[in-house]
Amino acid sequence: MGLLAGSLYWSQASPPFLSSGFPSSPLLAARRRAATRNLVSAACCANEESPVGSAGASRRRTLLLVGISVFPFLKLRAIAADGLLVEESQSNGIGQQSYMVQPMSFRRRAKTIKQRVTEVDKDKQDLILPDNQDILMPDKQEVIMPGNQDAIVEDKQDDKLSEIQSVKDTMLEVVIYSYPICLQQAALQNAPASSFVSFLNEFGIVASGVLGALYATSQKEMTSIESHVESMKDKLTEKEAEMSSLKESFEKILQREQEEKKNQIRNFKEKESSLLTQLDSANGTAASLQLELNDNRKLVEELKGCISDLESNVAKTGRDKKLLEAKVKEKVDSINVLQDKLCMLSLDISDKEKNIQDLKSSLSEKETECAQLISNVEHSRNEHAVANSTIEELKQELLVAKTELSSKISSIGSLNQQIQMLESEKDSALQRVQDLIKDYSDLESSSEKRTALTSELLSKKDEQLHLLEQKLELALEEVKNSTIVIAELREEKDSAKALLERETIRMKKLNDELQANIEALEDSKVEASNLSKELEEAKVSYKKLMSELSEIQHSFVEMEKLLTQSVEEAKFSTKLMSDELISVKENLRRNKEELDISSKELNDIIEDHANLKKELVETYKKLENAVNELKEERKIASKLNKELEVLRKQIQRDSEARKTLEADLDEATKSLDEMNKSALLLSTELESTSSRCTSLEAEKDMLLLSFTEQKRAVKEAREDIEDAQNLILKLGNEKENLERRTKKLEEELSSAKGEILRLRRKISSEKEHSSVYQPKTEVTAGAPITARKTNSRRKKGGST
Repeated sequence: MGLLAGSLYWSQASPPFLSSGFPSSPLLAARRRAATRNLVSAACCANEESPVGSAGASRRRTLLLVGISVFPFLKLRAIAADGLLVEESQSNGIGQQSYMVQPMSFRRRAKTIKQRVTEVDKDKQDLILPDNQDILMPDKQEVIMPGNQDAIVEDKQDDKLSEIQSVKDTMLEVVIYSYPICLQQAALQNAPASSFVSFLNEFGIVASGVLGALYATSQKEMTSIESHVESMKDKLTEKEAEMSSLKESFEKILQREQEEKKNQIRNFKEKESSLLTQLDSANGTAASLQLELNDNRKLVEELKGCISDLESNVAKTGRDKKLLEAKVKEKVDSINVLQDKLCMLSLDISDKEKNIQDLKSSLSEKETECAQLISNVEHSRNEHAVANSTIEELKQELLVAKTELSSKISSIGSLNQQIQMLESEKDSALQRVQDLIKDYSDLESSSEKRTALTSELLSKKDEQLHLLEQKLELALEEVKNSTIVIAELREEKDSAKALLERETIRMKKLNDELQANIEALEDSKVEASNLSKELEEAKVSYKKLMSELSEIQHSFVEMEKLLTQSVEEAKFSTKLMSDELISVKENLRRNKEELDISSKELNDIIEDHANLKKELVETYKKLENAVNELKEERKIASKLNKELEVLRKQIQRDSEARKTLEADLDEATKSLDEMNKSALLLSTELESTSSRCTSLEAEKDMLLLSFTEQKRAVKEAREDIEDAQNLILKLGNEKENLERRTKKLEEELSSAKGEILRLRRKISSEKEHSSVYQPKTEVTAGAPITARKTNSRRKKGGST
């Protein structure tokens, strides 16, 4: 009975003991294995009864003591039962039973979890992998969505059921494995027994009675445990049914959620592809915008250079315009001064024209006076001709007298006697004749002096007349030239007036053009100021745009960084999730918390994704606004370029107008110089005319003086002629007296014959000489020559 009880006890108690001892810690497991081996060996040794009594008693005592020492290890059955009761009481938390009750090591638990996960994954590859392949496999970057939590929970519940089944299988395997080991130990114990084995057999025999008593209690416990296990099995079947229904419902929900998740994943993929395309397009637009910005910067720099050039040109043009305005003002002042001078010159010209008219009137008067003088000179010439005729008559009379004397020479011979006879009377008469000769010599000297004076005066007057004629001719020529000059001056005056009128019209036009240019310059300055203001505003807007673009770029870079960080975080989170899935299977609480955190993070990521979408939309709007603003700036830049071209054209026109103005001003200055020269020439000519007028007035005065002198000389000549006529009459009377006294003057006549012949020769030679040198003035030159002849004759007569 004891052996049967022991064998039954070990056959029934060893599986729960091993099953309870299997999931324990490795140290307890080793101790339990040693205890079971000892017990099995004791049970096996109990079948053999040794004949030796005393040795067996001692051995039994030792076996009793060893059995008593093994009793604490037998309490593990109760611990295992308690573990089963805990499993029954915590049926709702299936996953938590195995980890809370079974104090396994971390490595063994990880290995068992990995084995169970691989088995579960192999069982559910057809359900999870096709549906969740897009979730778990997209480049190991995407995150598992929160909708997959139910599938994960179902997987974990299936894992729990599989764990329970695997625990049962392992328990059966351990029992099956441990039983042949016990048989082997028993077979080994059937070998030749040693002293210790015999001691153990004896101790087993002694302890069989004690263990038989304990068997009843253990059997009761076993029956209660079996009933409890059956109730637990019923509950497990019910829970398995519930779990199957839950699995079906979960599978349906999972299919729905998987479809929804597939749709969401597709939508997310489409959105992500659209976002990626949008990001690519945004990158492309950003690159194009950067290129456009660089181009715009270059254009702006070029525009700045052009604007600086234009500002310098405008400054230069302003300076040139100021200089031109100053020059124009100076020239306007000079023109005004010249106009004043011209007015003064016109006044002077008018005055001089009046003077010229007065001079003309005076010249006409002088011409009349000259005509009168010429008539007087002609009258005097006529008188001289009459005097010459009288002298010729006297010459003829002298010739007649000479003929008479020649006729009387013949009578002189006859008279010589009478002369000789009359010499006595001659001596007496000589004294009278000497007195008369003295008187006659005095008269001759006075007459010679008078004739010399008259001849000198006549020669002087002739010379003066020649000079006057020449002067008159020159004056007439000068008057003609002066009339021609006056006509030319009038023409020049008319041309100068026309030029002045043209220049006044040009000056008015130039003033109008200058005013228009000044207005255009003011308008251009206003436009330049407006353009500078617009450029400053454009620069400010450009700076704002650049700052906004830089902010957008910074925000875009930050967004890219955030996206890359979020993607890296998502990758890292996926890696962490993949790493944490293992840890989640180890700790469901932590997994739930991490899933909640991941769901929150996913919600945050979705919110961030939505925010990123909004920000991308805002960035697109900003980019569109920036593109519109860039287009507007391009339009403004094109307008500015057009305005700059217009300004350049205006500046070119202004420069051309300035050149034309400068040319006109140069022409005006040249014309003004010419006018000044002409004015100077006119002034010099006027001065020359005034000097000529003064010289003419002086000549007029001289002519008047000479005319008065000539009048006086003519009067004196008339008086001299009258005196000469009186003298001729006296001489006639004296001739008569001499004729009466011819007889007394026969000797004188005879001496006078030779002298007369000489005088004739001289007269003929002098006439020939005078005809050679003075053919034109025969009449005028004849009188003084005859006078000189008479004077010489008289002198010779006086000398005789």
